[in-house]
Amino acid sequence: MLHRRDAIFAITISPRIKSTRTSDERSGGGVMSEDTKSATFFGVVKPYRMRISITYSVMLFENIFELLYPFAIGLAINGLIAGEGIVSLSLFAAIWGLQLITATARQLYDTRLFAMIYSEVASSMILRQRDAGKATSEIAARSVMAREAVDFFEFEIPAMVTALITLVGGVAMLFVYNVLAGAAMLLILLPVGLIYRKYGKRSFALTQRLNNRHEREVGAIEDGSHFRVKKHFAALARWRIMLSDAQAIAWAIADFIIFGAVMAVLLVVTQEPGIKAGDVFAAMAYVLTIVAALDEAPLLVEQFSRLVDIRRRVDETEEVTG
Repeated sequence: MLHRRDAIFAITISPRIKSTRTSDERSGGGVMSEDTKSATFFGVVKPYRMRISITYSVMLFENIFELLYPFAIGLAINGLIAGEGIVSLSLFAAIWGLQLITATARQLYDTRLFAMIYSEVASSMILRQRDAGKATSEIAARSVMAREAVDFFEFEIPAMVTALITLVGGVAMLFVYNVLAGAAMLLILLPVGLIYRKYGKRSFALTQRLNNRHEREVGAIEDGSHFRVKKHFAALARWRIMLSDAQAIAWAIADFIIFGAVMAVLLVVTQEPGIKAGDVFAAMAYVLTIVAALDEAPLLVEQFSRLVDIRRRVDETEEVTG
């Protein structure tokens, strides 16, 4: 969810804005043969697991470099104020350069890798479900869902890992600057986590219904009936509105708790005797990175629900009784 603090975070800390996408799910049935299992979503992705692990490893280094930005900028500010000159910028410049190299290399590698995976997943899914006698409307909808499932691995998993590193690393760095500040941000993680857990269950149920409706889209269009087309898209709008409302409510409740913690940190940090300007900046920058990660949580929860539903739909074949 775009938030007023995202702009502050982008200007003060991060040299680039990470892109995010979305994803979907439903329960498939039956007992599958070994050949069918090898053609399922994860069966198709399995041969690429080593390449995927490489891109995620590079992503970890990229996130560590980003986590060090506030620390490096804080040292630079203190050094410049103390008259140490341009040498104060050396650590910040080195971290910026390393992060730029790793981020660029990962994106170039990611694009090629996940385009290849999507080609395999989509073609395998279409052929398998054709053989299983699935309707064209279902297959068409699921081919789009397959793209979203692959996007989840390319965009949403990195976003989740980034959020986790930001939360854990940000809180740890806050303890370095002020123990009370670190404790304040640590304490809010439990209630906020419970709020988003409840939202996740709601999101999962709504996502199933939304995807059920998506699978009927081609049939509604082919039917050509004015009433059926209007009914179909009105239902899509209704489920999307319910998803958005659930996300907004969860975010608003969590943000109220977060606001109190941020105010407490600001008061505690600025009243510490002998605190330096660079340290105040770094501490508040870490607070904003934590807040930005928590603001992302509702969207990531929704996207995870969509992936679970998509995976089951993409893997679905004929039910085999046994």
